[in-house]
Amino acid sequence: MGIAIPIGLAVTTALAMPMVPAVPTRWAALARRLPASSAPTPAITLYRDTNGWCPFCERVWLQLETKGLPYEEVLINLRDKPQWYKDMVPTTLVPAVKIRSGGTEEVVWESDVILRRLEELHPEPAMLPPDGERAAAEALIAEAGNLSSAGFRFAAAVRNASVTQEEVASLRAAFEDGLDALDAAIAEGGGPFICGGSVGLADATYLPFLERWAVQLPLTSGFALRPEEGEPPRWPQIEGWFVAMAEEPAYARVRGDTYSWSAAVAAFQRIFATNGTLSDAQRAVSRRADGAAALELRRSAQAAPSAAAALAAAEKIIANWEAVVADATAAEPLSQANLQRLEEEDGAAVELLLADCAARLLQCAGRWEDEAGGEPAAEGGEEEEEERALCEAELLGLEPLEHKVRADAARLVSARLCAPRDMGADAAEAMRGVLMAMASESEGLAWRKSGGLL
Repeated sequence: MGIAIPIGLAVTTALAMPMVPAVPTRWAALARRLPASSAPTPAITLYRDTNGWCPFCERVWLQLETKGLPYEEVLINLRDKPQWYKDMVPTTLVPAVKIRSGGTEEVVWESDVILRRLEELHPEPAMLPPDGERAAAEALIAEAGNLSSAGFRFAAAVRNASVTQEEVASLRAAFEDGLDALDAAIAEGGGPFICGGSVGLADATYLPFLERWAVQLPLTSGFALRPEEGEPPRWPQIEGWFVAMAEEPAYARVRGDTYSWSAAVAAFQRIFATNGTLSDAQRAVSRRADGAAALELRRSAQAAPSAAAALAAAEKIIANWEAVVADATAAEPLSQANLQRLEEEDGAAVELLLADCAARLLQCAGRWEDEAGGEPAAEGGEEEEEERALCEAELLGLEPLEHKVRADAARLVSARLCAPRDMGADAAEAMRGVLMAMASESEGLAWRKSGGLL
C-alpha cells in the first residue's frame, strides 16, 4: 500500500495539500497544527549517547517509557564528553539519570543500578515479579550477560580470519544453546514477554542486543535470529517476543529499525577500518549492509504511516529543522561522511523541503483540516494566506536543477534519519516514506521540465 498523501504541492491542484507559509511565518504556522502539550515538568533527566547506539542507555530508556515517567534527555558526545558530565558522573560513562524530588537532586549511573533505583522510587507499573516469584526473573537477568557474550564472541570469530572453522562452529553452537535456553525460559514463564504477560526489567536487559542481532547478524555473520517471511521460526518463543515488543506502546520511541541498524553496520566498518582502509571482508560486509539499507529506503516509500507515527515525525521536524538543514549542508560532516552533502546555498531549498514534509505528515495525522473536515483553521488571517501564495509560487516556479536539488535533499535526509537517535522506528518510517515520495516526484518534474536531460 502506498502512502496516503497527495502527489505533490507543485504537481496538481486537485490533490494538492494546503500550502505551508513561506519564511518567516512558515514554522510558526506548522507548529500551530500540533496538539497542545500537557506534559508535566520532567523530574528525571536521562543522559544518553548522541547516536542512540548505546545498549545500556536503551535499557533505561525503555524503563522510563514503560513506567510513563516524564523525562528530558541530554545527549552526550562520547568522543568529546563535556567536563561538567565527567565531573558529575565518576565513571564518565552513559547512561546516567538525575532525579529531582523535594528540592533535592540525585545522580545515578550504571544501567543496572539505575533500573533498580527507578523501580524502587516508582514501583508501578511493576517491572519485577512479586518477591515470591522473583527468583526466576533475577536468574534470567543475571544470565543476560552470558548470552550477550556468547553472541558477540561468535560474531567476532566469524570476522576473524585467524579463527578456524571448527572454532567458529563451536562458538556458534554455544550461542545457539544460549538462545535455546532463553526460548525455553520464555515458554516456561507463559510469554509473550521474557517473564510473562508484561514488559519487565528482563525485557529491558535483553532488548538491546536481541534487537541489533536480528538485523545485524545476517549481514555480518550469516546468522538468522528471526525467520524469513513464511518460514517457521527456529526460536518460536523469541519470535513471539519480537512480535509482542513491536506492538508495545512503550517501545515505540525506543525502537530502532532495519534501515538504521543496517546503516550502522556499514558505519562501524568504516569507523574501525585499519588506517582508513577496509579489508576484503569488511568491504563485503559493507556492501551487504549498504544494500540492505538501500532496500529499506525503497520499501519505506510503500509504507502507510499511522496517524501517531506521522504526528511524531512532524513534531520532530518542526522542533529540529534548523539542525537538519545544517547537517544536510555541512562542509565537514561529523558522521556518515560517505553521504554526499548539499552546498551551503542549498539551505533554503532544504528548509522548504522539510516544511513541505512536515505539512504532509500533519495531513497524514489528521492535523491539517478542521474538525468538520473542511479548510485549515484560519489562524494567520490575510498575512498567512499571502505567505501561502508566495510559497506556492516558489514551488511552482522551481527550475529543473532546483527540483534535482530538492530530490537529492529528500534522499539525503532519508538516509541520515536514524532510529532511535532521532525518533522511534514507526515515526522514522513515516518520515522516510514521505521524503522518498517527494524525491520521486521532484525527479519526475526535473526530468519533464528539462526535456529528459535530468
